Amino acid sequence: MSDTRSVIVCPACDLLIERKLLPLRRHAHCPRCHQHLYGRYAFRSSQLMALTITGLLLLPSAFFEPLLYLRLAGVNSDANLVKGILVLLGENEFWVAGLVLWCAALAPTGLLLGIFALASGLAKRWHILAPTLRAVEVFRHWAMLEVYIVSLLVALFKLIDIADVRLGGGLLSLGILMLLNMTLLILFDPSPYWEKIPLNTPSQEPDHEPDQRP
Repeated sequence: MSDTRSVIVCPACDLLIERKLLPLRRHAHCPRCHQHLYGRYAFRSSQLMALTITGLLLLPSAFFEPLLYLRLAGVNSDANLVKGILVLLGENEFWVAGLVLWCAALAPTGLLLGIFALASGLAKRWHILAPTLRAVEVFRHWAMLEVYIVSLLVALFKLIDIADVRLGGGLLSLGILMLLNMTLLILFDPSPYWEKIPLNTPSQEPDHEPDQRP
């Protein structure tokens, strides 16, 4: 019988693999399908907290400040993330509005809050460590600010020919927020937090060790 904390399951091929302590800046991959399993980074909790706090401070500007200023046929208007969602709701595009709200607003916000709760120790103090880790895992797959920004730039290029378009400060905040989220997705390693949760069920002995790559 082995310690369950030393055994992980490949999310791609379900291979049981013995978890090994890696050197800094090394990554473990499944020996069967080469799926990335985990890594060891030189990032401290205080640095993760700094990134998440910066992202949370950018949220009001990214969501409510104008992304674009438009002048079409003598009429001035502006557009931001929240206005775009409200316009979609007004046109009865409930599915699209819900998808934009979830992927461009709620999931990125939830990712920042979840990682902040883990890095600051609030999740452990409030005894919600496991639910917070599961929520972060969901948010990290659905936070798609980059998709929203790409679609916005496509619309911008189409509008240039028919309207006078100027970029707003909200677009800069949204771009910085996207970079912060991508940095967190790359650097955040949930495995040290999972190891703090006691497991009482035994597991089978694994026959494989992960590949270690830089």
